[in-house]
Amino acid sequence: SERSAEGLALTKTSNLNEVQWDFTDCPDLAQTVAPLCAFKGITGIFTGLESLRIKETDRIAALQQELAKSGATLEEKSSGVWKLTPASRKSDYLFEVQTYHDHRMAMGFAPLATNLDVAIEDRNVVNKSYPRFWTDLQSVGFELEFRDPA
Repeated sequence: SERSAEGLALTKTSNLNEVQWDFTDCPDLAQTVAPLCAFKGITGIFTGLESLRIKETDRIAALQQELAKSGATLEEKSSGVWKLTPASRKSDYLFEVQTYHDHRMAMGFAPLATNLDVAIEDRNVVNKSYPRFWTDLQSVGFELEFRDPA
């Protein structure tokens, strides 16, 4: 990324094989970073996830459950150190995500739709923090199909 007076420019580069990330100051980003790494084939070494257990749901357990559907794993290798092993299934199926009544699960997994078809269990869960989330995704080119009642 490069900042300028006009804004922020993002440039695509080749994938890393592994990323290390301390989420202590931004634990809610883990629900976006982990799925993206899993499907991009990037191993993750993560710390600072402790507070995720005491949110709307146990977000670590929720991540583990949802990532497992793709063959990815998120395991605590030592106290506070988590290893993400990438997905074995890539993009040949509909990836269905349960939200566990947690807005961050919907918002964190939604970017996977840039590489595969994704179905989010409860679209209204985002209303807690970002009611325009789906509208904003559509405004930047995401194609959405709503199957449940609004």
